[in-house]
Amino acid sequence: MAGDRAIIFRAEDAADGEAAVPPVVSKGSDGTTTHILTAPTPAAAAALAAEYADRGVTRVQLCGATGYPWLAEVEAAVRGRARVDTVLFGFESLLGIARYKERAIAGEAQRDLFLYVLPGADPAEDRFVRTAGPNTSTFVAVPEPGAGAAVVAESAEFADGLGLIELYGDWDGDAVAAVIRAVDERVPVGIAVSSRP
Repeated sequence: MAGDRAIIFRAEDAADGEAAVPPVVSKGSDGTTTHILTAPTPAAAAALAAEYADRGVTRVQLCGATGYPWLAEVEAAVRGRARVDTVLFGFESLLGIARYKERAIAGEAQRDLFLYVLPGADPAEDRFVRTAGPNTSTFVAVPEPGAGAAVVAESAEFADGLGLIELYGDWDGDAVAAVIRAVDERVPVGIAVSSRP
């Protein structure tokens, strides 16, 4: 289980009669597993993180819609059994992410792209789409961080109208910068990073 990861996205509870968002499990060619999960509150995220840490997941990553209150609660729940990261946005993305939040508060439809590193992945095949309310989120697995910019640049579906991009896994500065350049800084790009050394 070393290297297994849980990515937790903020999502509202299912309404009466609606099915809960099922987890997605992706297996890498190196034997690692990525679990993509949703939680409506910091407490729910903390419970999920603790459960997956008990299963042997060594890294928990929180989406950019969570923030430090969620991070603190999840870190307390895993008690050092897993590294906990949260998505942060660089200076070049601050205005874009502020506009994104304003649109979210107003209930406007938005499209998001989430890239996650999965060894051996084929970005053309290893992807799925989730729709929640007016929002559409596309999740794409990339075999290594250097492939991220090409996925963004070569996909017509990501050319216009993206609200944000978030990066999960181990991304180096060059790979993050390449994604930012691929969208010409027109789309805010966030990366999951640890709050601890």
